[in-house]
Amino acid sequence: MSRRVLVVDDSPLARTLLARTLAQAGWEVLQAANGAEGAMLALRESPTAVVTDLEMPVMDGSQLLHLLKADPATRHIPVIVLTSHDEAVARFWGLSSGADAYLTKDEVGSALLDTLGRLHDHSTSGEEVPARTELRTAEEVLAQVARHLDTSLMHATLTRALLERGMAASGLHEACRACLELLNQVVDAHLLAVAMAEADTVIAHLLLASPLSLRSTDRCTSALLAHLPITAGSVLDVVISGETTGGDEVDPNQLLFSPLPMRDVSACLALLPRRPDRHLEVARPLVAGALGHLALVLDNARLAQRLRELSTLDSLTKQLNRGTILHRLMEELERASRYGHSLAVILCDLDHFKAVNDTHGHLAGDAVLRGAASSLRATLRIGDALGRYGGEEFLAILPAASLEAARVAAERARRNLAQTPIPLPGGGALKITASFGVAALDELPPRPTPEALIDLADQRVYEAKSAGRNCVRP
Repeated sequence: MSRRVLVVDDSPLARTLLARTLAQAGWEVLQAANGAEGAMLALRESPTAVVTDLEMPVMDGSQLLHLLKADPATRHIPVIVLTSHDEAVARFWGLSSGADAYLTKDEVGSALLDTLGRLHDHSTSGEEVPARTELRTAEEVLAQVARHLDTSLMHATLTRALLERGMAASGLHEACRACLELLNQVVDAHLLAVAMAEADTVIAHLLLASPLSLRSTDRCTSALLAHLPITAGSVLDVVISGETTGGDEVDPNQLLFSPLPMRDVSACLALLPRRPDRHLEVARPLVAGALGHLALVLDNARLAQRLRELSTLDSLTKQLNRGTILHRLMEELERASRYGHSLAVILCDLDHFKAVNDTHGHLAGDAVLRGAASSLRATLRIGDALGRYGGEEFLAILPAASLEAARVAAERARRNLAQTPIPLPGGGALKITASFGVAALDELPPRPTPEALIDLADQRVYEAKSAGRNCVRP
């Protein structure tokens, strides 16, 4: 293969000296006085290597690097930055722009020739070289240069916005929504979504860019989850943003998936473009360039959420721990007292739980606690709080609920728990019941305390136990 090198430098003297050194070493030398000329020659002549200065008029070396590494016709060409600047920032920017090597002009001798030969040999070892670009005029080349630079600027703008919005979010789902809303500005899609599967938890966030029917939303959600390796019994945490009534019908088979490189989790971005052919041509390259930064933002949000959960959630049941649920009760009690709202609590104690441990083992007991917590949570309102109060006791806080409303909620929870078999490790399932005590704020004297409200609910749990268990009191 030919040994043709393109030298790009705005100094005629530097070009002449460098061309002489390279020619003596057997290289055919092309010369350009600035980055724009260098880009035109690189695209027209397909040299086997490029040696460029950094500071030049019209187009500098960094811009030339970005262009050469972005264009399929030239990205295979090794580029050496040869400059008089030896500052760390210049070296960092040159290498970050795509340079294969960074040398100073006092290394024009053997160091340059050795580096050039090594890069040339590596770049031509068995790789197919793209055909030369057929560009006839300088205007055509400059137009291509402008397009590449504009694309690079758009990628940088999208990346910066992803980082700014995602890092400003206070939680994982908020970060998901912020990033999806930003991507929605560059993707013409019916739906955008991200999903991630951990060992025992699946988190998904779907953004409906336009109203979709409930049927289509459900089918797209199922297709999204089916794309991940989900283990049996995983907790599903799915949030849907957007309108799901009276909307369009769409085909979930048209979802486009891209893997997200997140740590210790299987994750993906899903898009349902309105015009798949146009998306592949225009938006997909832009989105593909942002996947790494999107993964970084979501990874940070996920890990930050995990840190918060370690301090607020019970590690076994994934519900609020004792300290957090009591703090939440204090907050709700103060709010109810200040605004004259009602407030109720439900205390739940699993029946015969010691027998579960004694008969089936502690692993089965852990499974029962997780299953019971999941069953109780499923029957509560979104704004209600549930926490593990003790070993097999759970405390639910129901803001703006009367004693009767809380009693109905407790009965619903009791019935769901009693009717739902809980899978056990190693196979089989177990049904379990619980006794419930309900108490409301308006039953207490003025200036009530959280302890007084819980004590009243605890008395009623004892009454339920005395009445034969698996019931609600009052």
